[in-house]
Amino acid sequence: MGERAMTLKKIFYSSFLVSIFIIAYNNSALASSHIYANYVSANNIGAIQHSIVTNAFQTFDGSAVSTLKAKTKNKYTILPKEKENPLYLYGHMPMYGTPHLYGEFGDDGSVFTMTGRNGGDEYGRPALSNIWVNWKHFDEKAKFKDYDVLDSDYDIVMLGLTSSEEQTGSIISKWGLYGGYVGGIQENNALNISEKGGYIGLYSGYNINDFNLSLSANLGMLNNDAGTIYGTDEYSNTWAGAALNTTYNIYLDDTFSLQPGLYAAYTWIGSANYISSSEESIANKNFSIFEITPSIRAIKHVGNGWFGYIGVKYVLSYAHGGNVVVNGIEKENLESDNYSEYGIGIEKSIDRFYINININRHDGNRYGWNGGLNLKYIF
Repeated sequence: MGERAMTLKKIFYSSFLVSIFIIAYNNSALASSHIYANYVSANNIGAIQHSIVTNAFQTFDGSAVSTLKAKTKNKYTILPKEKENPLYLYGHMPMYGTPHLYGEFGDDGSVFTMTGRNGGDEYGRPALSNIWVNWKHFDEKAKFKDYDVLDSDYDIVMLGLTSSEEQTGSIISKWGLYGGYVGGIQENNALNISEKGGYIGLYSGYNINDFNLSLSANLGMLNNDAGTIYGTDEYSNTWAGAALNTTYNIYLDDTFSLQPGLYAAYTWIGSANYISSSEESIANKNFSIFEITPSIRAIKHVGNGWFGYIGVKYVLSYAHGGNVVVNGIEKENLESDNYSEYGIGIEKSIDRFYINININRHDGNRYGWNGGLNLKYIF
C-alpha cells in the first residue's frame, strides 16, 4: 500500500475516533445534565419571586397618577378654568380609591385631606379600596456558567385585594392580600422542565409625605416534571420569602416626577429528594437567595388622563446552598449572575376601572422580553 494511502487511512481512523469521543462526551454531558434540574427550577423561583413581589408592590402602592397627585394634595381648589388644572385632566379615578390624594370637597369648595370616602359617605369608609388582577408573560433565556442556555417561557397570574387607608398623624397605611398561579417551561437540548404552582402573600404599605415603604411576605409551591433522555423525574419546590421596597417622590413639576427606589428580599427554597429515572439517588439541599435591586422610574402625565412611565432596575442576586448530592457524592453547583430590567408602561382610569399595560426587557444572566396587563376595580 502506498504512503499516500496509509496517510489517508490514518486520517480516517483518527477522525473516526475523534467523532466517537465527541459523541460519547456529548452523551455523557446530556446524561449528567438532569442532576441540575432542581438548581435550575430553584433559580427560576428567584426570578418568579422577584416578579411577583415587585408587581404586587407597584399595584398596591398605587398608579403613576397617585404619585403625581401627591404633589398638590394640599393645594387644590376648584378653579374657574378647571381644564387648565392638571388635577382636572387626571380624571376622577383612581384617586377615588386614594382619598388622601384626591381629597373631599366641602361646601365652600375647599378640600379635606383626611382619609375617608369621597362625597362624605355617612356610612364611613369601605373595608376595601379595590380588587385587581395582574397577568404577566415571560419569554426569555436563563444562563448558567458551563451549562447550556435554557429557554424560559412562563406566565404569572395574580389576584389581589387592597384595604382602605388609615391615617395616623402624617402616616398613611394600608394592607392587602394576594395570590395566584405560575406555570411554564424551561428547556435546552438535555432538559425540559414543566413547572406549575401557586402562591399566597400579605402586603403592608406606609406613606409619609413623599416617602413610601412597602413590606410583603409570601409562601409558594412549584411542582416540576423534568424530562431527560432517561424519562421524566417528578419533584417539588416550596418557598417562603420576605421583601421590602422604599421609594421617594421627586416632583419636577405638576405633571412629571422621578421616583428612585431600593428593593431588598430574601427567599428560602425547599427542595425535595427523589430517585431519578436513571435510578440515581438525588438529594437536593435547600437554597437561599438574597436580592438587592436599586431602581428609578420617571412618570409623566401626557394628557387627557393618560400616564406613561419608564423605569430601570438592576437585580443583584446572591445564591447560597442548593448543592446536589448524587448517590452520596456532592457535585459542584452551577453559577448564575445578575441582570438588568428596563421597560415602559401606560395607564388610564375610566370611571371605576383602571388599566395598565407594560413591556419590559431583561439583559444579563436572564435576557429576553416580558409584558403584562393590570386591571383594577375601585370601590
